[in-house]
Amino acid sequence: MKKEKKKKRRRLRLGRLLLVLIIFGLIGYGISRFIYIPVRNISVSGNNNLSDIEVIRLAKLDDNPSFIGNISYVVKKRLEDSFYIENAKVSKGLLSINIKITESKILYVDSKSGKKISLNGSVKDDKEVCVPTLINDIPSDKVAYFKKNMNRIDENVLCKMSEIKYDPNDIDKDRYFVYMDDGNNVYLTVNKLKKINNYDTILESIGKQNGTLYLDYGNYFETK
Repeated sequence: MKKEKKKKRRRLRLGRLLLVLIIFGLIGYGISRFIYIPVRNISVSGNNNLSDIEVIRLAKLDDNPSFIGNISYVVKKRLEDSFYIENAKVSKGLLSINIKITESKILYVDSKSGKKISLNGSVKDDKEVCVPTLINDIPSDKVAYFKKNMNRIDENVLCKMSEIKYDPNDIDKDRYFVYMDDGNNVYLTVNKLKKINNYDTILESIGKQNGTLYLDYGNYFETK
C-alpha cells in the first residue's frame, strides 16, 4: 500500500511540474509575442531633402520593427547620428511611431573633395542635393566666415545657385562670383551673401535678359 501511495505522489508531483512548465512556457510565449508586436504605422514630417523611406531606414524601422523593442530615445539617437538630420523628435501612439525631424542645412558641395558641407560637418555620398558647387579653394582662415554667411541664404535660393567661386580682387579679398541656373552671374562680398535672397525680386525689375548682377558694391545689372 505504501509503495502505491509513493508512486501516486510521484505521479502527482510530475504532473504538477509538467503543468507549471506548461504555464511558464505559455507566459514566456505570450511575453515574447507581446514584445515583438510590430509597429502598425510610421509617420514622418519635417523632411525635405530626405524621403520618408530614407528617414525610416535611418531610424532602422524599415524591417517589420517591434513596437516595444524600439524605444523612442534610441530611435531619436539613430536619426541624429545622420549628417542630414540636425534634430529629431520621436513619440509613440497606439502601435504607431511619429517622427518629426529638422534637417541639417547643406550649404554647398566642395568640388575638390566631393563632400557636401553643412555649418557643422561634411559627408561624401551619392545623394543628390540642390545646392551650389564651390569650384575653387577658399583660404582656410576664411572658410568659417564663408560658411556662416552661406547659412544665411534661403534654401530655395541656394537651389538656384549653380556654382560659386572665390574671386578676390584688389579692393576686396572676400569677393565671390556666383553662376546662377538661369544663366545670370552675381558678384557678392562674403558679408553681403544674404542679399542674394532678393534675387527673384531683382529679376522682376530687370526683365527677361541675361547678364551680371553686381551686389558687391552698389546694386546694378550689366547685360551680356
